[in-house]
Amino acid sequence: MVARTAGQKTGESRSSASSRISEIHSRTTRRDREVEVLVPKLASRSYHLEEGNSWWEDWLQYQKNTHPLFSICCHHPLHPIGRFQRVIILVGSIAFGLAITNIVYLGFLKSEQAGTAVNYIYEQTGKLSDAISQRTSIPVEQSLFFLWTVGSCLHSAFDLLIWYLAACSCFRPGGVFSVRSTFCQNFGLYLSVLLVVGALFSATSVVVLRLNAEANFEGQTDDIIEMTGLESSRFSFLLAYSFELIFALFVFYFLTSTVFFSGILGCGRIPILGGRPYELRKEAAEKRRSERSDSMDDAVV
Repeated sequence: MVARTAGQKTGESRSSASSRISEIHSRTTRRDREVEVLVPKLASRSYHLEEGNSWWEDWLQYQKNTHPLFSICCHHPLHPIGRFQRVIILVGSIAFGLAITNIVYLGFLKSEQAGTAVNYIYEQTGKLSDAISQRTSIPVEQSLFFLWTVGSCLHSAFDLLIWYLAACSCFRPGGVFSVRSTFCQNFGLYLSVLLVVGALFSATSVVVLRLNAEANFEGQTDDIIEMTGLESSRFSFLLAYSFELIFALFVFYFLTSTVFFSGILGCGRIPILGGRPYELRKEAAEKRRSERSDSMDDAVV
């Protein structure tokens, strides 16, 4: 009786140990499968992450994984871009916005050195701001209007560029090259850091120029300041920069990312521009090919 009880306990312990081992194995296998499938999608800023996700779920995960500010705390735990890299991207974004704001306030866009195209865009924004002022009776400055429209749009484009470089999806598993090399996978990150350093250097340079210009014109009259186009009020500069940063991160970024996400630009059929509809079509086509190959294998057997 005692021997039978001991044997039963031994059998139960063996079965529990085997069940634990099988559970650990299934978890490891599921984790490896998730890494193999999700990491390439996360690195390439995939619009459709998991099968069965609705439009809203895919849009929400896309913003949580790609937004310069929110993604620092809300990104997917398997994402190849960590929190430190995202902080670097945010620093570059802030520096770029600071550089644009100072360039506008220093009047560089009015000079001939800026180029005909830049002068033309700046003049058109000035005409548009005048038209808005006349229609609404609300004074809209040309520099502020340029910052909140063209400047914020450029700011968002810079954020997208830095993000794509940092992700470097071409050299990750599932990418175009799929090279299993740490250097190749981090090559885009090195480039993005270089661009961030360049943005910091540019922002510092134009800030120094602006401070020198303010010091030179501090004792001048309002007429001279108005003739030169320099604004001596630091509060107005900080206000303009704050609004530019807010518009770039919380308005234009959501607008541009949603346009790309919707696939309007590529009618849902072109890579990247096709957005979520293109990825759904691609996923459905791959599923059909897989089912076709499985049926052919079964027929051969």
